[in-house]
Amino acid sequence: MAIEKMKLMGIIGNISQMNKILRLIILNGSLHVINSLNRISSEDFVLPPSEENIKALEEIPYLKPYTSRRDFSKEEEIIKNFIGIFNLRPEIKGEYLGQDYEFDDFMKQIFNVYSNVHSIAESIEDRRKSIEQKRIYIDNLRYLEKYKVNIGKLVNMKLLSFKLIRLSKENYSKLKKNYENIPAVVLKIADEGKNVVVASITPKSLEETVERIFSSLNFTQLPLPEDFDCSSKAAIKQLEESIAEDKKFIDSMQKSIENYKNNYAIEIEKAYARLEMEKKVEEVKTSLAIGKKLFFMFGFVPESSAEQLKSELKAAFGEDVIIILEDVDKKSPGLTPPTKLRNIAIIRPFEEMVKMYGVPAYNEKDPTAFFALSYLLLFGAMFGDVGHGLVLFAAGILLRLFKKSMAVFGGILASLGLSSMIFGVLYGSFFGSEEVIPALLVRPMADINLMLAGAVGLGIILIILGFLYSILNSYIEKNLEEALFSRNGIAGFVFYILLIYMVYGFAAGKSGLPPALLSSTAAIIVLMVFKKPLSSRLTGTKVLYHDSPADYYIEEGFGVLETVLSAMSNTISFIRVGAFALNHAGLYIAFATMAEMTNSGIGSLLLLVIGNIIIICLEGLIVFIQALRLEYYELFSKYFRGDGIEYEPVKINLSIPKSISLMRRHSLKRKIRVNYAF
Repeated sequence: MAIEKMKLMGIIGNISQMNKILRLIILNGSLHVINSLNRISSEDFVLPPSEENIKALEEIPYLKPYTSRRDFSKEEEIIKNFIGIFNLRPEIKGEYLGQDYEFDDFMKQIFNVYSNVHSIAESIEDRRKSIEQKRIYIDNLRYLEKYKVNIGKLVNMKLLSFKLIRLSKENYSKLKKNYENIPAVVLKIADEGKNVVVASITPKSLEETVERIFSSLNFTQLPLPEDFDCSSKAAIKQLEESIAEDKKFIDSMQKSIENYKNNYAIEIEKAYARLEMEKKVEEVKTSLAIGKKLFFMFGFVPESSAEQLKSELKAAFGEDVIIILEDVDKKSPGLTPPTKLRNIAIIRPFEEMVKMYGVPAYNEKDPTAFFALSYLLLFGAMFGDVGHGLVLFAAGILLRLFKKSMAVFGGILASLGLSSMIFGVLYGSFFGSEEVIPALLVRPMADINLMLAGAVGLGIILIILGFLYSILNSYIEKNLEEALFSRNGIAGFVFYILLIYMVYGFAAGKSGLPPALLSSTAAIIVLMVFKKPLSSRLTGTKVLYHDSPADYYIEEGFGVLETVLSAMSNTISFIRVGAFALNHAGLYIAFATMAEMTNSGIGSLLLLVIGNIIIICLEGLIVFIQALRLEYYELFSKYFRGDGIEYEPVKINLSIPKSISLMRRHSLKRKIRVNYAF
């Protein structure tokens, strides 16, 4: 439950081997890449003058960013077409990547195969389109099958134009009413329910006029073949025979495609995986510094993975690669390490909720554990019910098992359900009813004042813990001003305790305030107002104020007023915890009352089921949001900055069969790394 320590790694290698080195780094998946030129130009960058580093030192004056970004659109199009033709679902497997290969040479083979397969696929597609067109001709010729007329002569008349068209019945009625205005012979051929098929014979000289008339009636022309010198019936027979020949041709070509698929499917999967790798390689290159013969690469790697990556690089490239491994704590302040959170499995899903607010800074205390525990506490207190919690728990487990993309949310939902069940036992609530199980602590509706007071007390405890977290963070950062005198430091903590004590005194009916208490409170306020000059004196800094003293004291004066107001509002805000606990019980009472009023056993049961569904969905969502609001505004604002950089190593997601266990998964990954030889 901490932020993992980082190492700064520099990798210097030959440009001729750059792609292979980058592939290994991406397969390793532990290096968070940074801009190499920025790193080299920083004041604290030192490359020790040694025999091993002479060539690298000579390259430094000639370094420049990598700019020649490669376009893979042609390769992408071909591989995409291959996947469609072969009906593949390619996966990125490690054995396709951890091999010594030249991508361009490999793709030349794929291009050669593609030219053959593509021509076959186009032939198949042309025949399929031909079959589709012939079937349309057959359907249309059937309207004329009863007429013993030569279809070729009918369609290819020199002076007259013959058309077969389809109209809606409504438009056909309009057409009949205006026969005398249409310079054409119109004959009804078929009735299709909502539509009518008619034949039209028009002089060629008046064809344009008739076309405009039919267009106003939203007609559909039914195409007919022009190259048949026979009756419709004979033409249909010839078309059907032609379709049979086309199908035989397609079957033959499909067998050729299947042969190519059997021979080259694995190669296409390799091409897909290697293309994804090359795209990632090109993406990483934008962060490199390129010299005449060498390239420079820098990034952060977790301490637990640093030696593994170093040993893999040395095993694969030996003396052809120079590796610099440095401690982060000794680097310049301008170098910001990324944050990699490390939490136990039950808490890990809540990392995403923390990141919604911000990423913890590298030198900041990871708030995930405290956030998870306090959030579960707040949610359970507001939504305490054994039955409803059981539903949430089951839903979370099902999401984790059967919806991998929702596994994180499933973990959160399962934890919230468990918390709700625990508080449900304390409240004696089961699907809203307080008559099924006994209450181990309190029944919310039976002691409203205790619930509201307990909610405020819970808020005070959590706020105090937030102050302690803030002080710890300031201590880690060695920020004396924030740790001692700020509103979220020791001064603010003591002020909050004194303020709560004074409020408690008034609530308890004590008259007046002890002079010592007032003096202590005033002294704390003075310390917070003078925090900048006091901390400057303690640290020996000559500059007491960054801006003018007047502006500083005006700002701090308003800051003290804000501290007083926020201390009270933040505390009172936790009263919603008790209010929602009461609301949960009240909602069930409302549905139970309506169920009793129905005077129907089935109706009452149905209403109670619907009521519980509404409570789980609607109130559950509201409580989820309200608990999150308390965390973000009342707690995070005290101790969590969230201005860190998330650890995002360059990597490619490998496809591993679901049946492989976690142990085999790790052993497979190690095997891929070991076999990565050049």
